[in-house]
Amino acid sequence: MKQLLPQKYHNYIYIFALIILVIGLPVSKFLMSLSQIILACNWILEGNLKNKFVAFFKNKPALVLSSILLLHFLGLFFTSDFSYASNDIRIKIPLFALPIILSTSVPLSKKITSFILQFFIAAVVFGTIISTLVLLGIIERTIVDIRDISLFISHIRFALLICFGFFVSLYFVKESTTTKLKLFYVFIAIWFVVFLFLMESLTGVSILIITSALLLLLKLVQSKKIQFKIIGYTVVLVSIVGAVLVFNKIQSLQSIQQKPQSNLLLTTTPRGNLYQHDLQGTLTENGNFIWINVCDKELKEAWSKRSEMNYDGDDSKGNPLRYTLIRFLASKNLNKDLDGVFALSTSEIKAIERGVSNVNHQNISNIQSRIQQTFWEIDVYKNTGDANGHSLTQRFEYWKASWFIILENKWLGVGTGDLEQELFKQYDQMHSKLSIEYRLHPHNQFLSIALCFGVVGLLWFLIVLFYPMIKLGKHYDYLYLAFFIILICSFFTEDTLETQAGVTFYAFLNSFLLFVFRNKEEH
Repeated sequence: MKQLLPQKYHNYIYIFALIILVIGLPVSKFLMSLSQIILACNWILEGNLKNKFVAFFKNKPALVLSSILLLHFLGLFFTSDFSYASNDIRIKIPLFALPIILSTSVPLSKKITSFILQFFIAAVVFGTIISTLVLLGIIERTIVDIRDISLFISHIRFALLICFGFFVSLYFVKESTTTKLKLFYVFIAIWFVVFLFLMESLTGVSILIITSALLLLLKLVQSKKIQFKIIGYTVVLVSIVGAVLVFNKIQSLQSIQQKPQSNLLLTTTPRGNLYQHDLQGTLTENGNFIWINVCDKELKEAWSKRSEMNYDGDDSKGNPLRYTLIRFLASKNLNKDLDGVFALSTSEIKAIERGVSNVNHQNISNIQSRIQQTFWEIDVYKNTGDANGHSLTQRFEYWKASWFIILENKWLGVGTGDLEQELFKQYDQMHSKLSIEYRLHPHNQFLSIALCFGVVGLLWFLIVLFYPMIKLGKHYDYLYLAFFIILICSFFTEDTLETQAGVTFYAFLNSFLLFVFRNKEEH
């Protein structure tokens, strides 16, 4: 195909599209799509397609990367739900297209690739600022959960980008030539950490800690300076011990709060209505049994006078409002009757409407409360088997269902399109207590691949992940390693490659860092 424009204009369009894409990653799905369309059109109109494909087929890392889509096409031969499969393949087209485009386009200088990463940092900072304005109420939005402050993409995807932005900022601290610039990037890195805590992103904070620890350990292993090794290993050890102590402190506090105190069983309310008691229930809030001294008649009457939300409906988080109210009253050691409801302040009523179930968890941003809530969810799951509305324990159900299906279809899986319907069957077979709206995908990328394509597909997926990095020597590259560790961590708790944002996060940044980005100037 003959080139329509002078090469320099195609180069400008290529760089422009890359900038639009890194901006779109944290703030706009539209820009993500638009930039990829521009990249594809520019790549085709640039011409020289025969040589590009020859170069692509000679580039084994790029060829292996793009083969992940071939796996999904092969899965069509033993699938029954072609509607689901076709939509899944459509979402995953970037896994095939971006490695081809980025590995065969004109090489860019270190200055330009660094410039593109600076736009990425700016976009992530912009996203965090907008979210902070939402948190402060300057931008109006109903916040049911602190994670609702992520306006543009899923809070989990946003956390991954913030984590990567942290390490990119540290890269520019090293690369900057002036003290002011170094301090500027240090400030940005610190802000990213602060924001992860503001957003109560346990996933983001955990991934940041794990990635930092692994990168530091790798640096220590490679270093030949004894003094640096001693200091480094000491820092790692102190950090691990500190994290364990803090975690145990929070868990101990939760255990103390959950330890049942003396709870007096009453027969009737001050108005003569009978109390109900579930003496088999062992769940507590702040040491107070939840299911004793409950009078639904008075609760419903009192609630209707304190709130416009339906007592028999759901709170803003989608949980039964009655359940949230009773838990909240228990956390304050109040009887679940008319007097108990009228003892609540207006702000506490609003908190219950938002889905807050403990008086100590009212702050919109409090990561300690988030950890305590997680412990409570685990306790509920162990005692009742109910994981509804609880993000961590729901994953236990997802993983259990996925594992049963994999055992029955271990070699080739269930096919590209049958994941969802097979999971729904399995939830029924194992009599899961999950409600229909919570019966979701595995939330583990490795399980998703194994479920669809079996052990054979999982082994190929691992080759796709590790071969390009090893072949190109990127396992010694700081930025690529940071990205790769973040990615792998996300695969354990999320179906990262099942959404547009997740696919683009992997397909673009992986290809960009493998084939485009330069740590040093090359000619």
